[in-house]
Amino acid sequence: MKKKDKKVKLESQKEKYLTQAKKRKKLPLIVLAVVIVLAAVVSGFLLFGKETEINTNNTNQANEVGEVRRNIDGIYDSSENQNPYPVALMIENLVTVRPQSGLDKANLVYEALVEGGITRFMALYCLTEPVESMGPIRSARPYFLDWAKEYNALYGHVGGSPKAMSLISTYNIFNLDQFYDARYYWRDNERAAPHNVYTASKFLVFALRDKEAGQANYESYEYKEEIPLEDRPEEEKIITIDYSSYSYKVEWKYNRGENKYERFQGGEVFESKEAGQVKAKNVIVQYVKTSLEDESRLKMETIGQGEAMIFRDGLAIEAKWIKEGRNQRTKFYDLAGEEIKFNAGQTWIQIVPTDREVTF
Repeated sequence: MKKKDKKVKLESQKEKYLTQAKKRKKLPLIVLAVVIVLAAVVSGFLLFGKETEINTNNTNQANEVGEVRRNIDGIYDSSENQNPYPVALMIENLVTVRPQSGLDKANLVYEALVEGGITRFMALYCLTEPVESMGPIRSARPYFLDWAKEYNALYGHVGGSPKAMSLISTYNIFNLDQFYDARYYWRDNERAAPHNVYTASKFLVFALRDKEAGQANYESYEYKEEIPLEDRPEEEKIITIDYSSYSYKVEWKYNRGENKYERFQGGEVFESKEAGQVKAKNVIVQYVKTSLEDESRLKMETIGQGEAMIFRDGLAIEAKWIKEGRNQRTKFYDLAGEEIKFNAGQTWIQIVPTDREVTF
């Protein structure tokens, strides 16, 4: 064989070898591609070839008419009302001042002990509807400041304990103290001082304007759709909280038809002066370590974590609360670590010392 012909033959064999090698390299890739396609087909069948449960519980999506859930209470409203600037008001709960005004209009209410076994409320309002009267307004306590700070709310009160008054500036509380801003309050002459200070939404709107409140900025809870009537428990459900004396014994009784909890205190219907019995969509019991600040006033550990019970839809859910810092929102999680989703509407947060009894 001539040298030239031999060279041509060798080059031809080399090209054939390289072509076969390329084919061998491509084979695993082809097999892999086939496997991926088959996996996709099988997954598609599993996902779409049979009925699957659709999660309808989430949360801050717009409804069919374009309304969005308000951050403060989850109720659907126009987009401009999604996050109005909140106002937090200290409202008294002495037996002699009941029924109070405006509690039925609050979006969120905290109840906690103060001195002498009495409780006091901090009611939050987003002022999307008029409220003619709110009160009686009373004094500040340090632990309420931590909850007000979660919302950076305009904090309405009449003075406060020495500790609370010193912390208002330290914590940079957005302050509306009646001592210095009396024009946003009035005194009811039919009640004796100091139990006669009231305000109204029309004054608070001016206060927010005058103090240049700006944009609200706080984290929302998560919300869900309500369960249908047929899925709600039929047996009687009563939550009982023994704060101190009988006058401050709280009961919440579940109303299956309305999917709400009706409030009683001291064995009597607990009413708002203008609207009858107070009712809540959600009741939270938040257990908090409590001790004495001084010889008469209380101290509560509001930052950190602890146990909680969530009452919603006639059910009792064991939970824990976490508040990572003064400016952070207290969040509630079930024992699996999932954040609790609430029904839209008024929520009451019952702050309960860890040594108090709650039955349900």
